[in-house]
Amino acid sequence: MLQRGPCIQAVIIVSFLLICIVPVVAQEAPYRFMVSPVSADGRPGDTITYDISITADPGFNSPINFTMEVSSMGYSKDFVLGTYEGPYPRSSTYVLTIPNNVPTGVTADVTITGRSGGYLQQQSLKLKIKGSGGPIEDITSIITDLINTALKEIARLTGGK
Repeated sequence: MLQRGPCIQAVIIVSFLLICIVPVVAQEAPYRFMVSPVSADGRPGDTITYDISITADPGFNSPINFTMEVSSMGYSKDFVLGTYEGPYPRSSTYVLTIPNNVPTGVTADVTITGRSGGYLQQQSLKLKIKGSGGPIEDITSIITDLINTALKEIARLTGGK
């Protein structure tokens, strides 16, 4: 006859391992979007036109809220791109004016986020913000890009943003 104590402990241990080891499968969003251009450049005050193409599974017509985050070297600014409603597919444009107070000579990370209900989709873009030009800006840009990459990797490894 089996003893209950060891059996219960074994069940608890196996359950704990399954919870910790088996990945949680997230349900795929019923919509997708693509933004272009993926890479752009400009100076403060310039405008960049982003094209957004949205597709969805048949029957999905719920509104999707779009935001944009632009960040580099401690600078971060959020933009509201608007809410788009079905029917899908549909396309739109968003014109970004590069802020005058943004650091120049850097490549900013741009994240476009589309949220609908409990679903979230994201696309990463790059925006090179030019200054007056010249070799010093080129060197600064390379160093800044390296620092940004290192900071993102540190955040990823430590569970930060």
